Amino acid sequence: MPLLLILVLQIISHTFASPLGIQEEWSRISDPLIMDHNYETRFYALPLNGEVAHLQKFWSGDYWPLNKGNINYRWNASPTFNMPSPNLIQAQSMSQQELAQLSPAEKFDLLNGRYSYPLKQEVIGISNPNAQYWEGICHGWAPAAMNHNEPTPKILKNRDGIMVPFGSSDIKGILSYYYAYPYHVPDTHQVGRRCNENDCIPDLNAGAFHIVLTNKVGLEKIGFIADMAANKEVWNHPIMSYNSRILNDGHGPASNSAPGTTRTVLINTTINYTNESDNNWNTVQGTRLQHIATMKLSYLVEINMYGQIIGGEWRSVKKPDFLWTMERPARFIGTFSKLSGLLND
Repeated sequence: MPLLLILVLQIISHTFASPLGIQEEWSRISDPLIMDHNYETRFYALPLNGEVAHLQKFWSGDYWPLNKGNINYRWNASPTFNMPSPNLIQAQSMSQQELAQLSPAEKFDLLNGRYSYPLKQEVIGISNPNAQYWEGICHGWAPAAMNHNEPTPKILKNRDGIMVPFGSSDIKGILSYYYAYPYHVPDTHQVGRRCNENDCIPDLNAGAFHIVLTNKVGLEKIGFIADMAANKEVWNHPIMSYNSRILNDGHGPASNSAPGTTRTVLINTTINYTNESDNNWNTVQGTRLQHIATMKLSYLVEINMYGQIIGGEWRSVKKPDFLWTMERPARFIGTFSKLSGLLND
């Protein structure tokens, strides 16, 4: 073989021996490998449908709006802002029915024997009667629902002998608050940026979304969280299942396809996610109060010569704003250490 031809073949071999870096095909904020560096990216190796393994999690619950007092909201009574809380003597004389009407924050303060109600005072500083209707702690409820079994009602005794009754929604509220504020994870994983009034340019790539969805729910079966409102409002929800259908397979690249695209595939995907519900003393799984919502999406995925997804393009108007995960804590510490005794994990 002529020497020149051998050199040309060697150059070609070195150029195409390994797949192109997938992170180079979309903006850094929309790189699906933010979630996991070991994701499967070959389109035809990814399942077209999937469901999380632990459906006893993913429970519906309140997002505890700030304009209702957050977890100071006395949902089991006539709700008003910042009602006086009982001192030790008053709490000892209250009936179980009266104690049950206190807010989640008040009950947790009582459980910890803190009659100055520091958690309630902390929540007052966060609450705002003039807040927008959508502002709350869905960023706490969503990971709480994804990481923990639905809590059942419990009655726990504090150090002064007071039997403190907790409904399921009380425990959900305290757990959601913990994830929203006191719990600080050392590392976060978010794909896409939040849209706000000053910067609402869509940045969640459709191909990146398909990689995260099919790996997290389809292969790992553990789910993830998505802001389902692609506007300044934020509505975080845990994704629990999906079903995709290929509409058009095998078209070539478009003029705006990611560099290196050799094939595009048009997909319709329906995602199912846990929705909010009203507060309730008992669990909601298996009842009409467990709310599952759906969103139908349409998008192109762009595939390179190695079969990898390297980009995508949204066709549907509706789409998620950003995707993220939050792992459960190894244990609850400090003033929230008693939270583990309220859970069903």
